[in-house]
Amino acid sequence: MARYFFDIHDGKEFTGDEDGEICESLTEVSDYAVRVLPDIAREELPDGPNRLFWIKVRDEDGAYIFRASLILASAWLVENANGYPHPGEDLKLAALKRTREQVRAIRRDLAEDGLSARMHEIDALFGIAQTEVARFVWTGIPDL
Repeated sequence: MARYFFDIHDGKEFTGDEDGEICESLTEVSDYAVRVLPDIAREELPDGPNRLFWIKVRDEDGAYIFRASLILASAWLVENANGYPHPGEDLKLAALKRTREQVRAIRRDLAEDGLSARMHEIDALFGIAQTEVARFVWTGIPDL
């Protein structure tokens, strides 16, 4: 059995695990990380409509060996419901902000996984997506 450390990011703050947990197997490590994420999210909500929570697990030598993420993304689908305007942001602006945050998370994960050398392929896909957004002519939305 070995001790593993579960560092947590709650969407705003990073908390390093100083005590750790003793786990009998790597399956127990991954199960623990995945099981605790919803509890962290529940403790932190409601605090905005979109949050990314993650846990990175270190072994006894301090090397990161596992990561688990949980994304909460909520959005209004209509401008008005039952005659009342929704209380959130403009639908298009909110969608673009959510997408921006998801892209940042993907880029961070790829870099952490040692795939930075292949980022040009990902950037090409993002370029195609940006072209499609421009095709919809979403004017009046400020730079994000």
